[in-house]
Amino acid sequence: MANGPMLSGVHNIRGLGGHPTGSGERTRDGAYLRGDALRGLDSAGLAALLASGLTTILDLRSHHEVDEAPNPLADHDAVQYRHLPLYDRLATIDAMAQGQPGGFDMGLRYRAGLSGCGPAFAEALDFLAQPHPGTVLFHCTAGKDRTGLIAALLLENAEVGRDAVVADYARTASHGAGLIAVLRARSRARGTDPAHAERVLGSRPETMRATLDWLDREHGGAVGYLAAIGVPEATRAALRTRLLG
Repeated sequence: MANGPMLSGVHNIRGLGGHPTGSGERTRDGAYLRGDALRGLDSAGLAALLASGLTTILDLRSHHEVDEAPNPLADHDAVQYRHLPLYDRLATIDAMAQGQPGGFDMGLRYRAGLSGCGPAFAEALDFLAQPHPGTVLFHCTAGKDRTGLIAALLLENAEVGRDAVVADYARTASHGAGLIAVLRARSRARGTDPAHAERVLGSRPETMRATLDWLDREHGGAVGYLAAIGVPEATRAALRTRLLG
């Protein structure tokens, strides 16, 4: 399965190609890249990313995150850049963690995001369905949570099997290990409880599986969820076509 271009200074960029679907097809390389915020991208990494076919970026981070670390390609002549804060309607992790018995569960945040930020999810997916030339990169800060949910919806919409969708999410633990280590160190420097930090930074398979099971119960699956938040069938078909080729 293609991981996308090898980029020095960037830890968690990978493609959505190579996943088998229920109809026997495979998702194609070069349609989408999922990733982190490109904070460490150097000139060699930039050249490799552009050479890989990148033409479009969807930045899912908050206004504060973008102000703190602007995307290095936001003003690049060869790239269309779109900033769309996916979680604008969502409380912070610290606020959501207050009073949670047994510790905070990132699955709770995923379900809250899907429930409370439907219009933003619909807008993001509409943008990803447009006929952009080349490769589209969507990213957040770590390339795990907001990015992971969008990736899961894209893959489930294309009828990729549940185990493969869950495994794609869980790969941040290995593929993005360098970045997670940096974020862990920053969290400790802020005095965050280590157990809480590990729950927030983790990408346990059961977290995504429980989220997708919740979508099954509440909406009849990811496709039903997309319909419920206002993503029309034409857009869902365009997303499938782009991902499958």
